[in-house]
Amino acid sequence: MVPKKIWALLDERAGNTSQTLGVAEALGLPYEIKRIAFNGFIKLPNILINKTTLGFDKSCLNALTPPWPDITISTARRLGIVASYIKSRHHECFTVQIQWPGFPASQFDLIATPLHDGIAEGKNVFITLGAPHRVTEDILKQEAAKWSSTLSGLPSPKIALLIGGGGGSKTFAASHAEPIARYASALAQSQGGSLFITTSRRTGKEMEAALPRHLTCPYYLHKWQDSDGPEANPYYGFLGLADAIIVTGDSVSMCSEACATGKPVAIYAADDFVKGKHKQFVHTLYERKLATPLQATSNTLLPPAYRLNDALSIAAEIKKRVNELTY
Repeated sequence: MVPKKIWALLDERAGNTSQTLGVAEALGLPYEIKRIAFNGFIKLPNILINKTTLGFDKSCLNALTPPWPDITISTARRLGIVASYIKSRHHECFTVQIQWPGFPASQFDLIATPLHDGIAEGKNVFITLGAPHRVTEDILKQEAAKWSSTLSGLPSPKIALLIGGGGGSKTFAASHAEPIARYASALAQSQGGSLFITTSRRTGKEMEAALPRHLTCPYYLHKWQDSDGPEANPYYGFLGLADAIIVTGDSVSMCSEACATGKPVAIYAADDFVKGKHKQFVHTLYERKLATPLQATSNTLLPPAYRLNDALSIAAEIKKRVNELTY
């Protein structure tokens, strides 16, 4: 691929950032980060603010000036509006959108959207299984080294337990703490191992408080805090150190990242917690032998059929299409 000027458009949402940077890094080319803040107008329908800066905070406008990029990478609707503005100023810009952006979708050169969203594959639509991410062997090794001494006293096999939370239509009541802790503890005990656990921004204090009361195996618990920076957040370190991974099924990103490690993955996806498209996604992971359900009994640690890495597949599609335009 001929070197191009690439802008990675980021906002304050960690999930969006991980997906955009995952694709940018998978391209293997230099890129610039453009951080975007928004105002209340960004909530207006796309048709009213498309190709304008009406929804952008004034603090970021100086970053959106020529020389314009050859390629933009954006994730989710809001950052798609930024990409549409750039495209309106520089029509030759190749716009890559992760997640369905809403109307009008035809302005994007490539839209990477997951299978469970039910969008038909088309001229500018590329279907993925999960979410693109930044999980690579190098990152896992680097982050694992930061946490290895902290977890060295726990018996093996070491099983990471990644706790998500509620959001949107999903309810993650403290009552879920009991089955998660009991099932995970039973799996660890059956192997003579231990759990190391991290919560997330959406977990909630009630769940955090209830979880330890139901754990019956050796464990280490990290409670997520607003102050957690890259050094304090154990997420990638836990993925790197784990012999197996348990993850809650509320997050497509967390499940996708767990399934990228090449380690056995079990997913907690109770019917009153994971519904609709998320449940469809989780069941597809089961069908493709990338993960198994976390159950009360008969849990097994099976290696996945392959490593899920949609960042690489999206990057390959970008290179293919841009090269076709170039030549």
